[in-house]
Amino acid sequence: MNHDNTAAPAPAQNLIARLRAEWGSAIVTDPAELEYFSTDVYSQGQPLLAVLRPSDATQLAAAVKQLTDAGVAVVPRGGGMSYTGGYIAAQSPTVLVDTGALDRIVEINLEDAYVVVEAGVTWRALKEALDAKGVRTPYFGPMSGSHATVGGGMSQGAVFHGSARYGCSADVVLGLQVVTAQGEILTTGSAAAANTAPFFRWYGPDLTGLFLGDCGLLGIKTRIVLRLVPRHPHIDYLSWQFPSAEGLFGALGVLARHGLASETAAFDPALTRVRMRRAGLASDVKSLTNVIRKGGLLSGLKLAVKGRDIVDQEQFSLHVTLEGDSAAEVADRVARARKLVDGFGESIEPSIAKMMAANPFAAWNSMLGPQGERWAPVHALVPHSKAVATFEALQALFAREQETMDRHGLFIGTLISSVGAQVTLIEPCIYWPDSHNAFHQRTVDADHRERIGCPGEHLDARAAADRLKRQIADTLRAQGAANLQLGKFYDYRAGRDPVALALLDAIKAQLDPKGLMNPGVLAR
Repeated sequence: MNHDNTAAPAPAQNLIARLRAEWGSAIVTDPAELEYFSTDVYSQGQPLLAVLRPSDATQLAAAVKQLTDAGVAVVPRGGGMSYTGGYIAAQSPTVLVDTGALDRIVEINLEDAYVVVEAGVTWRALKEALDAKGVRTPYFGPMSGSHATVGGGMSQGAVFHGSARYGCSADVVLGLQVVTAQGEILTTGSAAAANTAPFFRWYGPDLTGLFLGDCGLLGIKTRIVLRLVPRHPHIDYLSWQFPSAEGLFGALGVLARHGLASETAAFDPALTRVRMRRAGLASDVKSLTNVIRKGGLLSGLKLAVKGRDIVDQEQFSLHVTLEGDSAAEVADRVARARKLVDGFGESIEPSIAKMMAANPFAAWNSMLGPQGERWAPVHALVPHSKAVATFEALQALFAREQETMDRHGLFIGTLISSVGAQVTLIEPCIYWPDSHNAFHQRTVDADHRERIGCPGEHLDARAAADRLKRQIADTLRAQGAANLQLGKFYDYRAGRDPVALALLDAIKAQLDPKGLMNPGVLAR
């Protein structure tokens, strides 16, 4: 793709030249860098005019106003882990705002139980800083939290660590600072009032909620205030396997309704086989080392000895983490969980649960398959009562498409989890043989890419994967599913309450009258 910004209108080129004179290396125009920033895990957008790496909100606000006054679209980017076009450009000229330099932890307030972070702080960096203080955020990041940022999690929505017990990323937010398309700096929550700390979200109408899950439609988040809770000092793990999806979903639902687990992760047989092929648990020295450090030598030895035989690859499996403030509390949670779930499936050694807890943010290499295949997840959030029907609808789709999948080398494995008491998450992951884009080449560890190889370009397989991705999303929508990471892929407007849409459009027009803040997002 051509990233020659001389094709942009002269006023836009001149503005970038002026900003480069002011910002220096914080304005990126190198073609190779623009190519990288124009891609996400799945796709590539329109060529970028430039990338801005602001270091504070005031600097960013001034630049955004100049850009939108000149008719240049502005797109915010967090850690780049989107696979739904959340930050790829939909039109030209576009400048991308990389929030990675907004990486300060501004305040850890233990007495009032909140933390203030800039948007570019990664979930791993935040966890490490809070661990040292004996506290945590209730939800503390996605599996990609080594790269994914807090700001990205607020814009796109995120789940996993802490989600089974505490909900999603939006559930832990007290307030925000946002730069609008007109260069204004907007504050939400109690800190929006004069002489008031950012300790409380519900001060009048909930303006904070407007910007959570907006995918950057309404502005660029620069600061986030999150709730803190004490770290749970006691932890245990359980795993089960099930011969049927009905048994798995029954177990997942009963655990969720009783609020027993902090994290839940379940695999269908196909995803289990993918995980077992992906270099082998027993050979992953880092995983073993972390399991030993967190759970002791015996846990590490069990993982090493069992290796690929931890789970029957023909069954569904469920792996959970249970936390508490005392050994007695955790023991009670374990006993209750066993009593509730053992009727659905067979208890097995929880080595996978231990490995996931010991390596909480180890997912960035998983964006490629065991033989270098490309990867694209499509997820659904459904009530527990709809989980089995939704899963069966997906299986029917895959059966209809099996011949096409076989012809192009596509295969699918499904990740399943829970979010709070009400929600089952179902996430089919498509794998297909294809070349690696600039994002994969920069993000996935070089030694890992060398080990798994690269299948090379397969345009027919890519097109088949793209069609199947859309079919999966349509199937899930027909089941009444909700979604996170809406970006430019999932349906938002189609069939939505027109009164609600009119209100959103009015807010968008107030904050961004020219429609230049992340055009194309939430447009379906």
